[in-house]
Amino acid sequence: MSYIQRIATLSDTREIASLWKAFVEARSQADPSIRLKAEFDYERYVTYQLKKPLSFGFLLEYAEEIVGFLFIYIYDEAPPPQVSALEMVENPFVPRRVGAVLGMYVQEAHRKPSTINLLIEAAITKAEELKVTDIDLLISIEQTGLHALLERFGFTKAAIQYTKHYNITGNNLPNLRPSYEDLEIAILNPGRIPLKDPQTQKVVQNLKGETVYLQPLTDELGKWLKSSRGLPIYPIPVRDPQTQQWIFDESGELVVCPVTRDDKGEIQELDGIPQFSLPVYDYQEGKLALKRDSEGKYIFAA
Repeated sequence: MSYIQRIATLSDTREIASLWKAFVEARSQADPSIRLKAEFDYERYVTYQLKKPLSFGFLLEYAEEIVGFLFIYIYDEAPPPQVSALEMVENPFVPRRVGAVLGMYVQEAHRKPSTINLLIEAAITKAEELKVTDIDLLISIEQTGLHALLERFGFTKAAIQYTKHYNITGNNLPNLRPSYEDLEIAILNPGRIPLKDPQTQKVVQNLKGETVYLQPLTDELGKWLKSSRGLPIYPIPVRDPQTQQWIFDESGELVVCPVTRDDKGEIQELDGIPQFSLPVYDYQEGKLALKRDSEGKYIFAA
């Protein structure tokens, strides 16, 4: 009887959950720094991974039984083009398009190079289909057989990870969480990006002392507008041509460029990037300035 490789579906959740539990238990035994949560809901976790965009599960079947899996997640380290100036952390490295391996496990009786190949080949094919630049995965140091197998696929050893575990007791611990004053609000509103001063990179606040956010554009039902690439579309804030500071109108609202639409009302794109109407400039007292109409509203190119 031969092995079959196929893509995972929600109907496979319970079987995958059992294998994932075995996977993390094996990881925790090999690495003392890994501690498992008691009563963790593996079925809920697998469901979340299967529903998450750009997350893919590849299964290994034998005699109609799932005996192994490989899960990957594809992501772009660069932010959407229209908000590239708002990266939360300065980074000297060129952003990559990454295929990250979340986990791979095959039952011991079925661990053969040929069966593992089926999973690895399927994951590599999907990564290449989505034009990734790099595939990242973490392998335990004792898995020498898997090291050799990956090297035959063209992977190279990029780093060695050392760990040192500390047993911490007590509850009076230093706070290691980000100090965003409205972190709870940000969690309830995923997709919001704090606006930062283009010169100091500090988070911008309005006249009321509130953090200013960029949020994805939405339709009349409140759903995010997305590009043909499936990315949320963020508005482009307007800067003063002299100071390079963000512009706010008389009511204290951030001034943003409107998205351009065609005759059918569809958002116009160029190479998959949504297009926006840019502000119109004028010379005032010999200096370049943003042009306004008779009502004081900023004018944008048609």
